[in-house]
Amino acid sequence: MVLWLLIIVYLKKSAGIKGIKNIVAGDADVLLVPNVETGNALVKMMIYFMGACAAGVVVGGKVPVVITSRSDDATARLASIAAAVVALD
Repeated sequence: MVLWLLIIVYLKKSAGIKGIKNIVAGDADVLLVPNVETGNALVKMMIYFMGACAAGVVVGGKVPVVITSRSDDATARLASIAAAVVALD
């Protein structure tokens, strides 16, 4: 189910073939998940199978906190730092 939804929100052509008429199909900015396990699986699929770059930052405190994984490459770590800097504004 998660992979099917990921294909719909990521590929506009796939949504068209399946007859899904929605302005978000193929052009989603945010993906909401029901729990952290599902989110973790979704992000890993996007990183490893789609070549995505993920950034992690916790906001809401006095300063943003950068969240990285032990397996993150330099690009993902830099993206997390950049997201934290943007969150400061």
